[in-house]
Amino acid sequence: MNHIIMDSQILSTLMSCGRLTDFRFNQDLTSSGGKSNSLECGSIVHVFLEYYYKGIRANKMRAQAIEDGFAAAKLYINGCEHCIAAAESDKEIVIPCKLHPHGDFTGCKNTPDTSEKTRLGWTYVFQVIMQYLDKYRADSWIPLEVEHVQGTLLYEDSDISIIWKAKFDLIVDTNQQILPVDHKTMSQRRPTLSLNNQFMGQCILTNSRNMVVNKIGFQKSLSKEEQFERVMISYTKDRLDEWRNVIVPYWARQMVKYNATGFWPPNFTHCENKYGICQFKEVCESDRNMREEVIKLNFIKGKTWDISND
Repeated sequence: MNHIIMDSQILSTLMSCGRLTDFRFNQDLTSSGGKSNSLECGSIVHVFLEYYYKGIRANKMRAQAIEDGFAAAKLYINGCEHCIAAAESDKEIVIPCKLHPHGDFTGCKNTPDTSEKTRLGWTYVFQVIMQYLDKYRADSWIPLEVEHVQGTLLYEDSDISIIWKAKFDLIVDTNQQILPVDHKTMSQRRPTLSLNNQFMGQCILTNSRNMVVNKIGFQKSLSKEEQFERVMISYTKDRLDEWRNVIVPYWARQMVKYNATGFWPPNFTHCENKYGICQFKEVCESDRNMREEVIKLNFIKGKTWDISND
């Protein structure tokens, strides 16, 4: 029997492009230039919200929870000396940072202090966070779990078993129901689609047919009502059953097939998508005998993928 561990990142990438899946999750390749500006800005917001909601869950005063959130966000921007030392170590066994066991507080490389033509500055990101706090200053959400990793046996038959794992940004009690919440930062307004592996997986793990997308926009031209939205996504039982028992098993079998043959087919229709150009475009445009060299010039081997580190 084939035992598969999947999450939404792996599944969505697999559905998009086999070669990209191989690069990201088998070879653990990551850009030598670090995260993009948009990803860094999104991470700053996520770090703030993680420590803020952990403070609220611990029954801290709101002002103290906000202070904790900004302190963590500033450290994420500047970098933790222990995380940086661990990342730069060439030792086979690296002692992780005690405060940040995932070692992800290595500093922002592509986010300046103040905004530029093509890059947002972290001071503006902090302004957006303050506007978010102001809008939800009378928030009735009660945080139950923050940055919580959970897994379950999603599917099993005679030849395959699939463990599904997810990391929840937040699980809250709204006084009406308990809901998973996913924070989404964005620079452009887009409709919220229910056709999302992450959302369906979180609903199944929490035995819910509803989840909330907590949208936080970086657009300067929008009103608070447009910049900050909490959108409810709902599913029928049949849609979740189809995803669980048909769609995920199909792609899990495809992954087993790709792994067995050693060929992870590229999908050239995914080279340009809503997030821009695929970072591996130059690799795929190179001749086969040159691809390893292009990879060496532009990428490094990062940490082995683990949903708990995301």
